[in-house]
Amino acid sequence: MPASALIACPECDRLHREVAPPRGATAHCLRCGAVLRRGGHDSRDMALALYLAALVFFALANMFPLLSLRLHGAVKEASLPGCASLLAELGWPWLAAILITTVILAPTMHLLGMAWVLFQVRRGRQNRWTARLFRLVEQFQTWGMAEVFVLGIIVSYVKLAKMAVILPGPSLYALGAFVLTAAAALSAVDPAAVWHDLGAGHDLPDLPAGARTARAADLVTCLSCHRLSARGKHRRCPRCGATLRTRKPESRQRTWALLATAVILYVPANLLPVMRVVSLGKVQADTIMGGILYFARTGSWHLALIIFTASVVVPVLKISILAFLLLAEHRGSTWNPLQRARLYRLTEMVGRWSMVDIFVVTLMVAMVELGNLASIAPGPGAVAFALMVVATMLAALTFDPRLLWDRLEPAHG
Repeated sequence: MPASALIACPECDRLHREVAPPRGATAHCLRCGAVLRRGGHDSRDMALALYLAALVFFALANMFPLLSLRLHGAVKEASLPGCASLLAELGWPWLAAILITTVILAPTMHLLGMAWVLFQVRRGRQNRWTARLFRLVEQFQTWGMAEVFVLGIIVSYVKLAKMAVILPGPSLYALGAFVLTAAAALSAVDPAAVWHDLGAGHDLPDLPAGARTARAADLVTCLSCHRLSARGKHRRCPRCGATLRTRKPESRQRTWALLATAVILYVPANLLPVMRVVSLGKVQADTIMGGILYFARTGSWHLALIIFTASVVVPVLKISILAFLLLAEHRGSTWNPLQRARLYRLTEMVGRWSMVDIFVVTLMVAMVELGNLASIAPGPGAVAFALMVVATMLAALTFDPRLLWDRLEPAHG
């Protein structure tokens, strides 16, 4: 089989014949089960239309209030940019930066970038800079958390509705429409098909007999566009410009360092208050567990379970899984790499949802700013928790899942 007809799994390095699945189908790796390609719509026009519609909805979501609070004649409205601005004014720039990055900047850059790339492909005017832009666009997608923010709005709505009248604003409907439209746009595009449209096909030597992995075939996979290149021939991917390496550099050391950081931050994140409530001169400090108990006592068991899972179970589970994978790899374990690969995939899938508690805090701060009547301010635990979530997400990104399978292959230089 010619090497130009192959693709390497980004999670286990196994070589496969590259086949475009039909619409709605998914091509999986035969060894680790990772998704290799998704069958999207054949029409680039439909995908482009969906991304443009998502852009319109997202612009509207940033122009009007999300929620309005009425308490004893006082009225307070909260908008998405207003939440970030208020956090910065109150002296919490880290929380403001995280909110802006994950809910405003990352989705905006992803939408604009995808619309531009698809527009260029449609016109047949793509070039190497279009490919580099598409690489950045896919990275922005990782950090976009608009859907997590919507869950935070729901939790905040239930909590605030017990103390005041809460009315949904126009931006809430626009944000919901954006989340649905953006999800439809993502499902309409097969990234591998877009990479093929961006050109720069394979230029590879014949494969050695019996080579099952890219490294065994003396090939290197670009982790951004999945293009195969001859090892040592290129320093950067000829298609997207990413640096080519057979494995992520210092993956073990970086992941351990980020996990240690997350463990250190986890302690103050749970012991220190995430917000301080001032009502008629009385001050109440709420921790993460205090918020969970509040929902449980008021009968909102479903929300208590959601917050407990996202804020307590998920961080512990993610840290434990990554530590287990690192220890098993360090000891040279060959135990059930398929199950370990599934555990790693789980950490990637659930990590972002831990941020829901931070989004609840930002919304509560923005909504309950009523002077002497009532006010809410973030606590030091909120900063520690937000940074802990970021550290765990970075740890999952720096870990190279191909290390789980390398012990099963002959040693390579």
